[in-house]
Amino acid sequence: MQRQRFLLAALGLLTLWRWALLPTLELAPGEALAVFCVKHGLWGSFFEMGPLVPLVARLGMLIGGGGEFGVRFFAPLLALAASLMVWRLARELFDEQIAGWAVVIVNVLPAFNLAAVTLTPGTIACVLVPAAALCVRRALVKGDALNRAWWWASACVAGTALAQPPALATMAAVVCVFGLSKRLRHHLNGSGFRAVLAAWSVVVLCWVIWQGVHGWPVFVAGHWLPEWRVIPNVLRWIVLASPLLLGLFVLAVRAGFRSGMLESQRSLPMAMLLPLAALDFFYGPHEGWPDTGGVVWMLFGAMLLAHRSTVARTAVIEQKISLRTVTIVLAALQSAFLLQTDLPRTLGLAWRFSDKPGAETDYTHALSADPSKSMRGWRESAGVVSAVLKQAGGEGVWFVLAGDWRLAVELDHYLGGTEAVQFAASDLRSFAGRSALFVTEERAASGVSDSLKNRFQRMELLSVARVMHAGNEVRWLKIFACHDYRAPDF
Repeated sequence: MQRQRFLLAALGLLTLWRWALLPTLELAPGEALAVFCVKHGLWGSFFEMGPLVPLVARLGMLIGGGGEFGVRFFAPLLALAASLMVWRLARELFDEQIAGWAVVIVNVLPAFNLAAVTLTPGTIACVLVPAAALCVRRALVKGDALNRAWWWASACVAGTALAQPPALATMAAVVCVFGLSKRLRHHLNGSGFRAVLAAWSVVVLCWVIWQGVHGWPVFVAGHWLPEWRVIPNVLRWIVLASPLLLGLFVLAVRAGFRSGMLESQRSLPMAMLLPLAALDFFYGPHEGWPDTGGVVWMLFGAMLLAHRSTVARTAVIEQKISLRTVTIVLAALQSAFLLQTDLPRTLGLAWRFSDKPGAETDYTHALSADPSKSMRGWRESAGVVSAVLKQAGGEGVWFVLAGDWRLAVELDHYLGGTEAVQFAASDLRSFAGRSALFVTEERAASGVSDSLKNRFQRMELLSVARVMHAGNEVRWLKIFACHDYRAPDF
């Protein structure tokens, strides 16, 4: 009991520390997109994320203001809720000791710590997916097809899909749980499972309708295609799980298969882990930093590892303690490294930045690029654009057009203007007759894209800026003046 009280106090202190970290990193593009949706009333958008993330961001901004702290206000609280869900599920499946170790492992995972200080679909999924598993567990124990736990599970699955549509991973995991053994298959035809399926289907139908109306941007981005290359995917897992923990996860799954865990009443963590991990392995690389929604499988891996490390009899107690200590310390250090990558610079270590990777540079990029580069230099970039905008005549005379949506939403947030920053896919017909400042990070760019080039009367290069952070280049901006936009004739 004393250990559990200490664990709860430690989680409280960890939440306070995470709150203190919130203002230290600029908003990543995904977070700025959520603010963009809030600011410009795009609540029903399914572009890159579902409407649940902007809603949570809005609630946080009402409490903590419009800065980084307010946008991410609920992220540490969601991480705390996820930890409690993991503890509750592990305690019901195993015991309090295993539940405590599972929470410790979860909170040293680099991916989980990243989700705890950023507001992305992954932050919400880390709460809702374990909550759905807990509800499924309770519904199966009750054996009642109309048990209210099914309705809570349905709400969690729908919430996950609203945060990161279409949330195929969640549904695949739930289906796998029902198909494990004859003892569970009768629930496939029960009203409980139909409620889960219906809740998920409604949200996915909304997603399909939105995609169809807006020209299927999911297919344009190529996110529907899996990433088949093994080495880059493994490197991504090593970064997000730490090498030693990842190896122990694999060993724990292997031991679970040998012991026939999938046929026992404690099969839920492995049943959720396997489909979630498989889908994350092939589709996770499509998610931009710092969104780590696919690695929610690691939470179930932590439960499985805590169980195996406690019940395994192949090692003496001293070896277990030593291995736990080394694993936890290394994972915690890697988490600190990812959350604040200025650390190696203060130690005098070189930390190279690479250009946007192509197929031939993925391997070197994974080892040489700063993983938090997407969270650096946006405020300075907005300052450069603001200075050029004022010199050119100010907002109202010019509108700002960015090379891609990531740059657009960041500039929109840090410029703080009332008029939305546009990007290439925006509808620009209302800007007919006005001139634009076109901002891009493409070094070889000579102006706007070919599809827009004929829409402007003329273009000229105004400024080239290198945005530095800790003595390293993090952004490269080119700013063009594009005069007299002409809307296309329809």
